[in-house]
Amino acid sequence: MEEGLLSSGLEKLIEDIIKESTAKAQEVRKQGLAGVEESIQRAKDEATREADQIARGTRTEASAVRNRLVSREKQRARLAYLAEKNRIVNEILDDVKARFRDFTQDKSSYRSYLVKTIARGLEGIPSENVRVALSKRDMERFKEARLLEDALAIARIKKELRFDSQPITTAGGVMLMSEDGKIRTDCTFEAKLRLLQPQLLAEISKTLFA
Repeated sequence: MEEGLLSSGLEKLIEDIIKESTAKAQEVRKQGLAGVEESIQRAKDEATREADQIARGTRTEASAVRNRLVSREKQRARLAYLAEKNRIVNEILDDVKARFRDFTQDKSSYRSYLVKTIARGLEGIPSENVRVALSKRDMERFKEARLLEDALAIARIKKELRFDSQPITTAGGVMLMSEDGKIRTDCTFEAKLRLLQPQLLAEISKTLFA
Protein backbone atom coordinates (compact mmCIF):
# COMPACT_ATOMS: atom_id res chain seq x y z
CA MET A 1 0.00 0.00 0.00
CA GLU A 2 2.93 2.36 0.71
CA GLU A 3 3.85 2.59 -2.97
CA GLY A 4 0.31 3.72 -3.70
CA LEU A 5 0.76 6.63 -1.33
CA LEU A 6 3.01 8.43 -3.77
CA SER A 7 1.80 10.97 -6.25
CA SER A 8 3.19 10.71 -9.76
CA GLY A 9 5.30 13.80 -9.07
CA LEU A 10 7.05 12.23 -6.10
CA GLU A 11 7.45 8.92 -7.90
CA LYS A 12 9.22 10.74 -10.75
CA LEU A 13 11.41 12.53 -8.23
CA ILE A 14 12.46 9.22 -6.67
CA GLU A 15 13.17 7.69 -10.10
CA ASP A 16 15.40 10.65 -10.93
CA ILE A 17 17.23 10.33 -7.61
CA ILE A 18 17.94 6.63 -8.22
CA LYS A 19 19.23 7.34 -11.73
CA GLU A 20 21.46 10.14 -10.49
CA SER A 21 22.68 8.00 -7.59
CA THR A 22 23.59 5.14 -9.92
CA ALA A 23 25.53 7.48 -12.20
CA LYS A 24 27.34 8.94 -9.20
CA ALA A 25 28.15 5.47 -7.89
CA GLN A 26 29.58 4.45 -11.27
CA GLU A 27 31.93 7.42 -11.22
CA VAL A 28 32.96 6.69 -7.62
CA ARG A 29 33.67 3.07 -8.51
CA LYS A 30 35.81 4.08 -11.47
CA GLN A 31 37.81 6.54 -9.39
CA GLY A 32 37.91 4.25 -6.36
CA LEU A 33 39.23 1.24 -8.24
CA ALA A 34 41.93 3.35 -9.83
CA GLY A 35 42.90 4.65 -6.39
CA VAL A 36 43.01 1.16 -4.93
CA GLU A 37 45.24 -0.13 -7.72
CA GLU A 38 47.57 2.84 -7.35
CA SER A 39 47.71 2.38 -3.58
CA ILE A 40 48.48 -1.32 -3.88
CA GLN A 41 51.24 -0.68 -6.41
CA ARG A 42 52.81 1.90 -4.10
CA ALA A 43 52.52 -0.60 -1.26
CA LYS A 44 54.25 -3.28 -3.32
CA ASP A 45 57.11 -0.95 -4.17
CA GLU A 46 57.49 0.16 -0.57
CA ALA A 47 57.18 -3.36 0.74
CA THR A 48 59.85 -4.58 -1.63
CA ARG A 49 62.29 -1.92 -0.47
CA GLU A 50 61.48 -2.50 3.20
CA ALA A 51 61.66 -6.25 2.90
CA ASP A 52 65.01 -6.07 1.14
CA GLN A 53 66.38 -3.89 3.92
CA ILE A 54 65.02 -6.11 6.68
CA ALA A 55 66.07 -9.45 5.23
CA ARG A 56 68.68 -8.63 2.64
CA GLY A 57 70.58 -11.82 3.23
CA THR A 58 67.71 -14.32 3.18
CA ARG A 59 65.50 -14.60 0.10
CA THR A 60 62.78 -16.66 1.81
CA GLU A 61 62.61 -14.29 4.73
CA ALA A 62 62.50 -11.25 2.43
CA SER A 63 59.64 -12.79 0.43
CA ALA A 64 57.61 -13.45 3.58
CA VAL A 65 58.13 -9.90 4.82
CA ARG A 66 57.21 -8.49 1.41
CA ASN A 67 54.01 -10.52 1.20
CA ARG A 68 53.01 -9.52 4.70
CA LEU A 69 53.51 -5.83 3.99
CA VAL A 70 51.67 -5.96 0.67
CA SER A 71 48.76 -7.82 2.30
CA ARG A 72 48.57 -5.16 5.00
CA GLU A 73 48.52 -2.33 2.47
CA LYS A 74 45.90 -4.06 0.35
CA GLN A 75 43.66 -4.27 3.41
CA ARG A 76 44.22 -0.60 4.16
CA ALA A 77 43.36 0.31 0.57
CA ARG A 78 40.17 -1.74 0.66
CA LEU A 79 39.08 -0.15 3.94
CA ALA A 80 39.72 3.31 2.53
CA TYR A 81 37.68 2.46 -0.56
CA LEU A 82 34.84 1.08 1.56
CA ALA A 83 34.86 4.25 3.68
CA GLU A 84 34.57 6.31 0.49
CA LYS A 85 31.63 4.23 -0.71
CA ASN A 86 29.88 4.65 2.63
CA ARG A 87 30.45 8.39 2.43
CA ILE A 88 28.86 8.50 -1.02
CA VAL A 89 25.87 6.44 0.15
CA ASN A 90 25.31 8.86 3.03
CA GLU A 91 25.61 11.82 0.65
CA ILE A 92 22.97 10.30 -1.61
CA LEU A 93 20.59 9.71 1.31
CA ASP A 94 21.11 13.30 2.42
CA ASP A 95 20.33 14.38 -1.14
CA VAL A 96 17.09 12.38 -1.04
CA LYS A 97 16.07 14.17 2.16
CA ALA A 98 16.90 17.54 0.62
CA ARG A 99 14.89 16.73 -2.51
CA PHE A 100 11.93 15.70 -0.35
CA ARG A 101 12.14 19.04 1.45
CA ASP A 102 12.28 20.86 -1.88
CA PHE A 103 9.17 18.99 -2.99
CA THR A 104 7.20 20.56 -0.15
CA GLN A 105 8.00 24.06 -1.42
CA ASP A 106 5.62 23.68 -4.35
CA LYS A 107 2.46 24.28 -2.35
CA SER A 108 0.04 23.16 -5.06
CA SER A 109 1.79 19.87 -5.87
CA TYR A 110 2.48 19.16 -2.21
CA ARG A 111 -1.13 19.82 -1.23
CA SER A 112 -2.28 17.40 -3.93
CA TYR A 113 0.17 14.82 -2.57
CA LEU A 114 -1.13 15.26 0.98
CA VAL A 115 -4.75 14.88 -0.11
CA LYS A 116 -4.01 11.64 -2.01
CA THR A 117 -1.83 10.36 0.83
CA ILE A 118 -4.56 10.92 3.41
CA ALA A 119 -7.18 9.32 1.14
CA ARG A 120 -5.15 6.18 0.58
CA GLY A 121 -3.84 6.05 4.12
CA LEU A 122 -7.42 5.76 5.39
CA GLU A 123 -7.47 2.21 4.05
CA GLY A 124 -5.15 1.18 6.86
CA ILE A 125 -7.30 2.66 9.64
CA PRO A 126 -10.46 0.60 10.34
CA SER A 127 -11.66 3.10 12.93
CA GLU A 128 -14.57 5.34 12.03
CA ASN A 129 -12.84 8.30 13.65
CA VAL A 130 -9.41 9.16 12.35
CA ARG A 131 -6.91 11.75 13.47
CA VAL A 132 -4.56 13.29 10.91
CA ALA A 133 -1.26 14.65 12.20
CA LEU A 134 0.90 17.10 10.27
CA SER A 135 4.08 18.97 11.06
CA LYS A 136 3.60 22.35 12.70
CA ARG A 137 4.60 24.06 9.46
CA ASP A 138 2.16 22.07 7.35
CA MET A 139 -0.62 22.58 9.86
CA GLU A 140 -0.17 26.33 9.54
CA ARG A 141 -0.09 26.10 5.75
CA PHE A 142 -2.96 23.67 5.15
CA LYS A 143 -5.31 23.61 8.12
CA GLU A 144 -7.83 25.75 6.25
CA ALA A 145 -7.14 24.20 2.83
CA ARG A 146 -9.88 21.55 2.92
CA LEU A 147 -7.37 18.72 2.99
CA LEU A 148 -9.63 16.41 4.96
CA GLU A 149 -12.77 17.16 2.94
CA ASP A 150 -10.98 16.58 -0.37
CA ALA A 151 -9.32 13.40 0.93
CA LEU A 152 -12.70 11.96 1.94
CA ALA A 153 -14.11 12.85 -1.46
CA ILE A 154 -11.32 10.91 -3.18
CA ALA A 155 -11.45 7.96 -0.77
CA ARG A 156 -15.24 7.68 -0.91
CA ILE A 157 -15.18 6.37 2.64
CA LYS A 158 -17.50 7.44 5.41
CA LYS A 159 -15.25 8.43 8.27
CA GLU A 160 -14.90 11.30 10.68
CA LEU A 161 -11.58 13.06 10.18
CA ARG A 162 -9.99 15.71 12.33
CA PHE A 163 -6.54 17.20 12.64
CA ASP A 164 -4.58 16.01 15.64
CA SER A 165 -3.78 18.75 18.11
CA GLN A 166 -0.16 17.64 18.45
CA PRO A 167 2.12 18.35 15.48
CA ILE A 168 4.58 15.65 14.44
CA THR A 169 8.27 16.08 13.70
CA THR A 170 8.67 15.38 10.00
CA ALA A 171 10.01 16.95 6.83
CA GLY A 172 6.69 16.21 5.14
CA GLY A 173 3.77 13.84 4.81
CA VAL A 174 1.19 12.81 7.38
CA MET A 175 0.52 10.37 10.19
CA LEU A 176 -2.97 8.85 10.39
CA MET A 177 -4.22 7.41 13.68
CA SER A 178 -7.31 5.78 15.06
CA GLU A 179 -9.08 7.84 17.71
CA ASP A 180 -7.44 5.84 20.53
CA GLY A 181 -4.04 6.02 18.85
CA LYS A 182 -3.55 2.24 18.80
CA ILE A 183 -3.59 1.96 15.00
CA ARG A 184 -1.33 4.18 12.93
CA THR A 185 -0.42 4.60 9.30
CA ASP A 186 2.88 6.38 8.92
CA CYS A 187 2.87 8.28 5.64
CA THR A 188 5.71 10.68 6.45
CA PHE A 189 8.71 11.24 4.21
CA GLU A 190 10.87 9.58 6.84
CA ALA A 191 8.77 6.41 6.59
CA LYS A 192 9.05 6.54 2.82
CA LEU A 193 12.81 6.96 3.08
CA ARG A 194 13.03 3.88 5.31
CA LEU A 195 11.22 1.93 2.60
CA LEU A 196 13.25 3.52 -0.17
CA GLN A 197 16.64 3.11 1.50
CA PRO A 198 17.08 -0.63 0.78
CA GLN A 199 16.26 0.00 -2.89
CA LEU A 200 18.71 2.89 -3.08
CA LEU A 201 21.43 0.93 -1.30
CA ALA A 202 20.85 -2.08 -3.56
CA GLU A 203 21.18 0.04 -6.70
CA ILE A 204 24.28 1.82 -5.40
CA SER A 205 25.94 -1.33 -4.08
CA LYS A 206 25.23 -3.18 -7.33
CA THR A 207 27.13 -0.47 -9.15
CA LEU A 208 29.93 -0.01 -6.65
CA PHE A 209 30.60 -3.70 -6.07
CA ALA A 210 30.20 -4.80 -9.71
